[in-house]
Amino acid sequence: MFGNNAPLESGWDTVSFGNLMEVLTDYHANGSYEILRDNVVLKNQIDHALMIRTTDLENNNFQNNCIYIDEKAYNFLSKSKVYGGEILINKIGSAGKVYLMPYLKRPVSLGMNAFLIRLNNKVNTSFIYYFLTFSYGKEAINKNVKGAVTKTITKEAIRGITIPVPPLYLQEEFSHRVEAVEKLKAVHRASLSELDALFASLQHRAFRGEL
Repeated sequence: MFGNNAPLESGWDTVSFGNLMEVLTDYHANGSYEILRDNVVLKNQIDHALMIRTTDLENNNFQNNCIYIDEKAYNFLSKSKVYGGEILINKIGSAGKVYLMPYLKRPVSLGMNAFLIRLNNKVNTSFIYYFLTFSYGKEAINKNVKGAVTKTITKEAIRGITIPVPPLYLQEEFSHRVEAVEKLKAVHRASLSELDALFASLQHRAFRGEL
């Protein structure tokens, strides 16, 4: 469905990303640095809410070496609560890197270096996520990343990205197909891990003369 130029040559409507958003927010939408400093304490030990960082998403690890906040801080950060199913975009460092937030079944708050996006009912969130992580979407984002050493992207730049919007039924069909492929890939990865473990066990037994 996506090629280098295919989305714009398809005849589909195109809109600015901002027109598809219900929410575009970040940690600092909750107040000034001073206010945040006085109301939010980051903790290394498990507490009421996980503060999600792009590092956690990159590693697909939400249990080890994580950052937490207490319930008071979680409620204070009301403008950046995370429920699952949102699009997160790194805003500094690996600026423009896109993630789809999983459902973690626990309170989650947005970390400091990412934007959170909730979309309206005109689009399928998974479809938009896959578009942004394919070649055309990456190129559209990278054009808006600024900085030679420390790269950044702004809310205004994200809102201005041009997004193709096919009919909703096509978005949903595409998302279902991609998700099915991703599940197959996950099964194969698990199988490969099991085969690697079996091979290592066979090697160990062979070298000990147990075969």
